[in-house]
Amino acid sequence: MKLCRLLLVSSALWAAAPPVPAAEVLDLAAATPGRRGVCVTEMDGGERVEVPLTVLGTIGAGTPEGELVLVRLDDPRFAATGIIAGMSGSPVYLDGELLGALAYGWPFASEPIGGVTPFARMLRIEGSAPPPAALAGRPQLAALLDAARAGALGDALLEWLLPAGAPGLAPLPVALAAGGLLQPDGGGWLAEGWRRLGWVAAPGGGTGSAADGALAPGAMIAAVLVDGDATLAAGGTVTEVRGDRVWAFGHPFLGTGAGAVPLARAQVVAVLPSLMSSFKFFTVGGELGAMVADRRDGIVGRLGDTAPMVPIRIAVDGEERSFRAVRHPVLLPLLAAYLSQASQSVRGRAFGDQTVTARIELRYPGHQPTALRFDVSSGQAAAEAAAFVGAVLAYLEASPFAGPPLESLSVGLDSAERLRAATILEVVPSRRVVRPGERIDLRFRLKPHRGPEEVRVLTLQVPPGVPDGRLDVVGADGAAWTAYELRMRPRRSASFGDELALLAGLVPASTLVAALERPDSGVALPGGSLSTPPGIALQLASALGPNLETTSYSVVAEAREAVGVPVAGAQRVTLTVRAGDRGLE
Repeated sequence: MKLCRLLLVSSALWAAAPPVPAAEVLDLAAATPGRRGVCVTEMDGGERVEVPLTVLGTIGAGTPEGELVLVRLDDPRFAATGIIAGMSGSPVYLDGELLGALAYGWPFASEPIGGVTPFARMLRIEGSAPPPAALAGRPQLAALLDAARAGALGDALLEWLLPAGAPGLAPLPVALAAGGLLQPDGGGWLAEGWRRLGWVAAPGGGTGSAADGALAPGAMIAAVLVDGDATLAAGGTVTEVRGDRVWAFGHPFLGTGAGAVPLARAQVVAVLPSLMSSFKFFTVGGELGAMVADRRDGIVGRLGDTAPMVPIRIAVDGEERSFRAVRHPVLLPLLAAYLSQASQSVRGRAFGDQTVTARIELRYPGHQPTALRFDVSSGQAAAEAAAFVGAVLAYLEASPFAGPPLESLSVGLDSAERLRAATILEVVPSRRVVRPGERIDLRFRLKPHRGPEEVRVLTLQVPPGVPDGRLDVVGADGAAWTAYELRMRPRRSASFGDELALLAGLVPASTLVAALERPDSGVALPGGSLSTPPGIALQLASALGPNLETTSYSVVAEAREAVGVPVAGAQRVTLTVRAGDRGLE
């Protein structure tokens, strides 16, 4: 076996390491049925073992996915475990020549049969490619707000970021180790997201010298997603090391083409057999390089490289934790949501009746900090607040405007283990006939959860000079008002700064909003809208079609009041303006 290739983990010594001889690559045609070989992988206690195997044949010839070599592991220990999550990338040798990486398997299989990605294809993984593109198919902000109000934002975010794929050949699951203060989420939309990514989550992670052994084919390696006060890492196996390059997994990690994710040495602690998907418990050692390519046939890392990470600070009821998360358009929003939810779970309840206030601050170089607030009271308040954090980041990552990379994210989460919410029962104006320039009181009748009815009064002034006719008064909670406002008077962003300003203008559900509206046709422009005569707006809409958004009402007066708890409800009442009428109705 040509397996005498060892590299030191410390990145400072890579340049001094002697040249490493490349393994001879087996021609795929030589992988004939019945040939015997070995698969090298790391097992309990970090021991690298040679697992005997038999070639069963080749499938997929002529398909876009390319050929896979089917092999059966002949070691009796795999009769109980099947192919194990974390074995992705384990090199397969026939008579000392490298065939490829064990990369595919099937759940609930009664025999340990797997698919091998030929290494000849893995050699073509690295190549020129742009950085990961912005997220496609961004939903309208109003649609995301509607999902948040319905308690379904997590599911909406999941369908946007990780839509369910068509059934087909599935890569081996990737073992996902969570260490430190956090543990994997036990259910909900985040757990479904991990499943769609092909990740099997388990306690583990952590850092230490135990995982700082030499790097060689068959050794465990981890893509580090989160570090700091907790570790979250996706583990796989090294297929080959050549100089400062390392190949692993044998299937895509995310399939983003080019992209930088920190890579670290990992070490297997134990293997857990499972009827569904056996997996490796592993610890994570020091960073040794960065992934530079992620494609259909595996990943390539460059030893000694670094990958940028985003600082994330999360404080739950005053207890603060600091993390860094990988900078990636899909993973960063999901990880921010995961950290927010897991931090709440560690502090106390993961579910049950709760009220959560989330305060979010995003910092982008060259822009003022963007602050948002989100209030929710429900049986899944922790998960819903976490989804809002992820949605805000995903919305900006998908911006059509080039913006600077996120400098930092801060999240403050204050919780109460009870429902603290109210419903708007009625919105009553002090009169129905008004004159230009006079004031009108708007009474909000609120019914708190398990509390006596309350009344809040907001005062509006009818603008001087408003013409006779119809004037509508709208009373709503802030979240409902924001979603309505975005639909009735859409704002077209002209820059990344406009996107930040749009998010900063979101009104939380804990604020009451009273507004006076009058019928007024107009067109949406960057940063706002412009009133136009109805005929002109109709002509423009006919000429420009979906490229032009029109408005039907304009706001002539507005008042707000914070009430401290999430409120739900909205009502519209029609008033009449009569400039010469002094009577009240």
